[in-house]
Amino acid sequence: MSISSTLSFPIETGVDLDFRPASYVADWCATAAAIQNVVGEERREQLHQRMAAGTLRYPVSARMLADHLHHRTRRAWVALDPARHISGEYLPRYERGENEIARIVVGTTPRLVYSLRAGTRMYPGKRPHFGQSTRRTGEDNKRYRLVGECGNAFEIPTSYSVGVLSLRELVALIDRVRAPHLDEAPKHLPCPERLVWWRAQREHHAGSLQRFVRVSSVVYPELGAFYRERLRWWVANRFAGSKGRTQYAEPLDGALEAWWRRGR
Repeated sequence: MSISSTLSFPIETGVDLDFRPASYVADWCATAAAIQNVVGEERREQLHQRMAAGTLRYPVSARMLADHLHHRTRRAWVALDPARHISGEYLPRYERGENEIARIVVGTTPRLVYSLRAGTRMYPGKRPHFGQSTRRTGEDNKRYRLVGECGNAFEIPTSYSVGVLSLRELVALIDRVRAPHLDEAPKHLPCPERLVWWRAQREHHAGSLQRFVRVSSVVYPELGAFYRERLRWWVANRFAGSKGRTQYAEPLDGALEAWWRRGR
């Protein structure tokens, strides 16, 4: 039985919370590598549709693969379907050496995207150099920040770590995120449940609440499965009217999880 590292949720997920990736570069399959730092949620989904098990089905334009679109291209892209195409496209730019390691997608219209990013915190005056220990250069020191599209300020419990986080440690970090726009939610709730609670003040359909927040990662492919089960369990027990299991895995997340598990 896998248990959240901050709260005891009696759910069986089959997820290895002790998994620790070798690095924060998602190079274990072509799809993961292609979409890791693409900020636009719709572009990520379309890239997945055009790639199957690492094989290109159709030509993919440079625009689709770009982490951030040029402002003119972005304006034209968003204009095609503002409600869908705008999600994620206005996230802040990456700092040098940063990669996205997880994202939270909130099912508003349009969808809101929060991006958790990790970079390397080098010691002053030090640069990566073959033959030097990582302790001497600081290459093992990782820094983290959570960014959103609307200028939201996020407080995360772990700004730095020595080495890559385990899945359990990543869950603890996400759970303890705080933000002023979520202050009205009960303080004891972890971040994803606080987002669902906020929605529940305006809507009470359990199926919709279970689909409202999606947490995913191409670096930790089982992260999505963990939160899907936990949020399903929480909504079923917190709000009346929930009936049975609701399947709501996004095609992209489900496919990546399946490929990753087959390769382990």
